[in-house]
Amino acid sequence: MMYLITDTHIGHLRLERTGQRPVGFSELIIRHWRETVHEDDMVIHLGDVAFHNETQLERILELPGHKILVRGNHDTKSLEQYMERGFQFACDAFVMRLEGIRILFSHHPVAQHTADINIHGHQHNLQFFDTSRLYLPLALEYSDYQPIALDRELLRTLRSWVDRRHVPTEKELLAIHERAAGK
Repeated sequence: MMYLITDTHIGHLRLERTGQRPVGFSELIIRHWRETVHEDDMVIHLGDVAFHNETQLERILELPGHKILVRGNHDTKSLEQYMERGFQFACDAFVMRLEGIRILFSHHPVAQHTADINIHGHQHNLQFFDTSRLYLPLALEYSDYQPIALDRELLRTLRSWVDRRHVPTEKELLAIHERAAGK
């Protein structure tokens, strides 16, 4: 199974103090990851892993699954350093073809991308501003801090959007996040 997660910000206590995330969100993310992801699964992390602390980064690297990192704006190490620490692969963006769909994985939304759809994090909301391209913004805040399965059901949904050149509504984006949260 393949999973997506983004903007975990493990150990970023200011997010708790300012009310942007619930108290104990790091532990919540880690618990949900352990309940969902198995050792032979793949997790694509779309950036902003941990808050500038080796111990916090290690907490993610100790979790089950093979990990790919798409480096975010708070991920300050070199790509090589992330791979040396334990990520299977680290990059700033990549394209993967799944079920005939060319998917661009990035941290920030990529304006004027040429893939079929851009799956990204960074924004912490479900909005996008370039309706000339397809996007799937991910935000842990809407999936109850759960990894999102990149399974056949999600790929069928993406295929439908691509085939119809359909810009998803906020309700459709929310449904993807709620499915991950088991709602």
